[in-house]
Amino acid sequence: MCGKSIKIIFCDFASLDIDSKIYKNKIINEGIKYGLNKNDIIFTSDYGYNNGFPRKAVIELFGLSNLYICPSFSESFGLTILEAACKGNYLVLNKKVHALEELGKNLNAYFMNWDAKNNGYDTIETYHPSEKQYYLDNAKKIINNLFNSILYSKTKVRTEYSNKAIFKKQIKPLLKLKKYD
Repeated sequence: MCGKSIKIIFCDFASLDIDSKIYKNKIINEGIKYGLNKNDIIFTSDYGYNNGFPRKAVIELFGLSNLYICPSFSESFGLTILEAACKGNYLVLNKKVHALEELGKNLNAYFMNWDAKNNGYDTIETYHPSEKQYYLDNAKKIINNLFNSILYSKTKVRTEYSNKAIFKKQIKPLLKLKKYD
């Protein structure tokens, strides 16, 4: 659609819920269904990282990426979202997860509707006219927005989520200290 090459990397690890061969095959089949080649879908566990990809290496991957998609079913706080934004990635988040929506609005993220689990209730999304058309329509918008939003998010993270900004907004009011202005 955009004339660019695409590689998608899953920093996966063994799951107690589903066998890794099953979820990998599901992901590969979905990717192929939507136009990716099997070789464009990479799982870090296939390179010896069965118990998770090293945190430092994840940060390095963000620096090599342009887009971070977080379709999480639930989240308490999206630290990886801040890390991805700080490395200049355009953010695509699940609007139905409240923590992601709150954080993403402040970072000018792009939102999509995926299933979610929030405080005791689940959402199940339906797409009209089809799920494939929903993804194609949103892919066009994401491609158009991708390069315009990177600088905005990167700057926002550095100014509003730095140690100094967090101290000033979150910790200092709790301590009621004046001498640190």
